Amino acid sequence: MAFLHPYFTIITIALIAFSFREVYGGDYKNYKGVWVVVIAMIFFIGARDWVGVDYGAYVDIFYYWGAKLEYSDVLDKMLMRKSNLDIEWFYIVIGDIFHDFFLPFQYFTLFLAIFSLGLKYISFEQSSVYPALSMLLYMFPSYFTGDGGQMRQGFAMGILMFSFVFIKQRKLLLFLLMVFLAIGFHKSSAIFILAYWFAVIPFTRNQLLALVLICVILSPFKIYNHISILESLAPVEIYSGFTDFAEIEGGSATAIKFPDLMCVLYMFLIYTYDKEACQRIPYYEYLRNISVAGICIYFIFRGSPIFSSRLTYIYLIFTTMAIPNILAALDMDRRRILHFAVIIFVVFYYFVYASMQAPRAGYSIERYNNYFL
Repeated sequence: MAFLHPYFTIITIALIAFSFREVYGGDYKNYKGVWVVVIAMIFFIGARDWVGVDYGAYVDIFYYWGAKLEYSDVLDKMLMRKSNLDIEWFYIVIGDIFHDFFLPFQYFTLFLAIFSLGLKYISFEQSSVYPALSMLLYMFPSYFTGDGGQMRQGFAMGILMFSFVFIKQRKLLLFLLMVFLAIGFHKSSAIFILAYWFAVIPFTRNQLLALVLICVILSPFKIYNHISILESLAPVEIYSGFTDFAEIEGGSATAIKFPDLMCVLYMFLIYTYDKEACQRIPYYEYLRNISVAGICIYFIFRGSPIFSSRLTYIYLIFTTMAIPNILAALDMDRRRILHFAVIIFVVFYYFVYASMQAPRAGYSIERYNNYFL
């Protein structure tokens, strides 16, 4: 039986313990002690040393563009004009500042982790009744494959999750500003613009189920092959961190994959407890709609590892807030049963990741290194 490095095992256990306090406490209290765990998550992922599937590629980008960056190219890239810069402008500007001050790459990754994970947990505190449980659900696998792997999209998702507050407040300009900044880290963030309007559509649970079933039916037809604009949203230069699981599974396009089961589970929970959650949790409908959009995107692009990962996670990450809010809407008996099931799922995913992905990504006991330890 494989285990993650003890740092991450302890973090997992701590988040599980906090989730029990949240769910069984009965007062919906957000425990500030969770921030200690979040700070540990920031440090151990941000100060990692040659850990992560894409780490080497990001080191090369850091030193290559740090030595030759022209800010006229940055301006052109920011204004979406033709530019010599072949990577997102906001990410490269921040990296260039660290490079110009002769700071090592690990300081740059630590800075990214502070803001990326900080924004995510702030978003959980704002929109999830159980933020520690949300952080636990986020951890597997997005914490490792995003913040600890494909850092640009990991940071962009932090900004997009934070933008949810402006969806709730219906502040379009501030929402668009957040999306613009997220695009500055990863251009696939542009697809999230639609969430501002999709979130407020008054779907019934049967209509949402019908949408998902339509997308499942369309899945074998690979309609994304006929939409050329998608190539610009999901470039192929660095994406292995988000496709590890698909690569490991292998098999045919028609074989059942682990993400298939996850999406079915999420849709089952959303459909079954829709009425209670909508009645008792403010803005739950917005989270539900965005989450279901992620499920639909996954099945539409299921045959493409890059599209089904990059474009899906931008929306599907909101299940980390929707699922805990479903728990909070239930009576205590059902809440405890469902919470226990979620914990079992997380523990299962822990061992799946530890055995299948962590050794290659560098989060195993044997391979993990930290710059400051």
